[in-house]
Amino acid sequence: MEKENIINIQPVMLNQVENQFTEQIQADFNQKNPDHSALLHSLETVEVLDVLSDYYTAHEKQKEPKKEVASSNKVGGEHKEIKQAIRYIKKNIHRSITLEEVANYVYLSPFYLSKLFKTELNINFINYVNEQKMLYAKEQLEKSDWAVHTIAKNLGFSRASYFCKVFKKTFDMTPKEYRDSLK
Repeated sequence: MEKENIINIQPVMLNQVENQFTEQIQADFNQKNPDHSALLHSLETVEVLDVLSDYYTAHEKQKEPKKEVASSNKVGGEHKEIKQAIRYIKKNIHRSITLEEVANYVYLSPFYLSKLFKTELNINFINYVNEQKMLYAKEQLEKSDWAVHTIAKNLGFSRASYFCKVFKKTFDMTPKEYRDSLK
């Protein structure tokens, strides 16, 4: 019964975090705060809550019998580590992301994480990351007038030519051709 109370409080906490976050944005805007310190503080608070949530989930799983831990490692058809990895990738889409750093983040070996990506998502790790980057790039090409090399740099590609190659492989057209097709 105690566990149900803890789980039911999560939506309330999330609502409070959203309200605090919105208030901090408004305060920064009203005070014309150039460094957005209040906003950054709110983001740090969200990060802390995220870490605490992961810790609580892991702690609860340690209390369960071993037999249930093995079967409960999957959440909604996917391993919880895959969900954490996907969240990490989306949060860090603006820079170069390696299998090793994501594996460290989810406390798995790079080999095992790579194997999970292939079995759970039917795609290897680097292709998944590039696919997510290309979806973001496509969005930026639609919504902004940034140069292709700027979008590439914002996604962590060191060379615009490699970015264009990956984009073309994903969408069968170059970023310029895609942008031109929108007109």
